[in-house]
Amino acid sequence: MRRGLFASLGLALVLAVSGVASAAEQPLDRIVAVVNDDAIMASELADRVAQARSQLAQRNIDQPPDSVLRQQVLDRMVLEQIQLQMAKKANLTVDDTELNRAVRSVARNNGMSLDQFAEALKKDGLTLADVRDQVRRQMLIRQLQERRVASQVKISDQEVDRTLAQQGADANVRYHLGHILVALPQSPSPDQVRQAQQQAESLYQRLQGGADFAELAAAKSDGANALQGGDLGWRSGAELPTVFADVVPTLAVGDVSQPLRSPSGFHLVKLLERKGGQDQQPKLVQEQKIRHILIQTNPNRDADQARRLAEKARARIMGGEDFASVAQQVSDDRGSALNGGELGWVRPGQMVPAFEDAANRLAVGEISQPVRSRYGYHIIQVENRRQRDVSDEARRDKVRQTLFQRKVNDELEAWQQQIRAEAYVDERLDQGS
Repeated sequence: MRRGLFASLGLALVLAVSGVASAAEQPLDRIVAVVNDDAIMASELADRVAQARSQLAQRNIDQPPDSVLRQQVLDRMVLEQIQLQMAKKANLTVDDTELNRAVRSVARNNGMSLDQFAEALKKDGLTLADVRDQVRRQMLIRQLQERRVASQVKISDQEVDRTLAQQGADANVRYHLGHILVALPQSPSPDQVRQAQQQAESLYQRLQGGADFAELAAAKSDGANALQGGDLGWRSGAELPTVFADVVPTLAVGDVSQPLRSPSGFHLVKLLERKGGQDQQPKLVQEQKIRHILIQTNPNRDADQARRLAEKARARIMGGEDFASVAQQVSDDRGSALNGGELGWVRPGQMVPAFEDAANRLAVGEISQPVRSRYGYHIIQVENRRQRDVSDEARRDKVRQTLFQRKVNDELEAWQQQIRAEAYVDERLDQGS
């Protein structure tokens, strides 16, 4: 439920709009890949390749050959399609309020108002509906990853303590990284491992010889950020993927690591920039003591049914039943249900926006109407409010969240490899066309 744990799963809701042209005018369409029971069409691939070319151009990265870029984009579309199919089977949906908020965020990330963004899209042959559909898909995939991967990851207090002790004077150092992955299949043969290692060594030698890292990543990397030139953005030490957490602090700016082996493949990481963070300042925030009841959707319960069950739960409480007893009986958040729905003291930013906005509007003791978030329908009660200096707790929470994200990223790579291996995929991409 806590937003801090799930907000950074890697699905960037940012769309490059410059130079993106529609492929709708193509006279013929054909299937370029069959993914289980669905098909990816050539026109869809052409649209996504155009978007990828626009993103590379905006980053001033030389374009890889057309056949290479089309294969890179198709591989990502196949994995996306598999995850969307899984989301559909799990009956996952996206709330219109959260979708609208995400689309406005896309516009802001492009430096525009929503109206300006719509006009820019129109000039490039796209519509706001196209973007809404793309963002909806990304949000569905994020929900699926939260349920299948993030929900299984736990961080102990001992891990937080150990990380805080290890950080010491380097606690506020941040690293801007580039990344190239030469992927391995699940349970690779010795020959497959040897070939991947040789490819990684070859890429390393090309980089040592002066090859451009971003261009090589766009053309050769199997990583999720390949089409961004392998750019992983800024990471604190605790946010570094496990496979190169010990290596990055030893690199000088501009250095590229030797190939690093993990279960997902061989990694090359480049330190693009390094900077120190700002010192921790006292932080006074308003906390709210909250309890809730969650009614989720599932394959046997659609959104309308979930809402009606939430309304019935609220009616029972308003009729005099104890909130805690109702939570124990009906709430799908089993972790809090066992404690009468208690979430404890919650600070701003810890809950998803729809939940937090609703809680902020409640008077102490008031019972909310059903509130929809991406997790389902909530009945919320704010039991108390207080002001607190949470500097130490905030630092621990930040470490916990970054450790969580590191584990999620590690598990996510393995999970995506697994679902890709288990799916039926028939690629029909003619590299010569």
